[in-house]
Amino acid sequence: MQLVAEVSPRLAEPKSCQGLLYEPLSKPQTYRQTQRYLLKFTGDEAFLTEFIRKVLVDDVCQDLSVSGDPVYEGSAFHLDYGMKPGALDHEKETILNYHSEVAEGRFEIESLKIYKRLYIFGDPSETSPEPFIKDIVNPAIHTWSVTDVPA
Repeated sequence: MQLVAEVSPRLAEPKSCQGLLYEPLSKPQTYRQTQRYLLKFTGDEAFLTEFIRKVLVDDVCQDLSVSGDPVYEGSAFHLDYGMKPGALDHEKETILNYHSEVAEGRFEIESLKIYKRLYIFGDPSETSPEPFIKDIVNPAIHTWSVTDVPA
């Protein structure tokens, strides 16, 4: 089975995209960032969800969504980027090691992929993922994908 968990900041406001990029944008755009975990697993989904909530979410300032739907509405597109398979990923290794200590056979994580998701807000006709890919993604270590959001 597969589970998509997305952790988002509860109180953070959209930020200017200019802080992400080297060159100025022609029109102001904003972004919001989340952390997405794509897990393939066997066993009890409720225990896995509780594990995620306990280990990956700060209940004071973060929210967890496991629906797979976008957390924020109205974005022009999403940019997901994460480490390539085989690249050193301390967060992934720490999660998997901790899982092996506490799962007690209730669930087994078969694979874990971690992505940062940027929700980019702006006029879709004037918003392109190209400058974000060029300035944020390092093709030597990252995989990435862009999801266009229908208008």
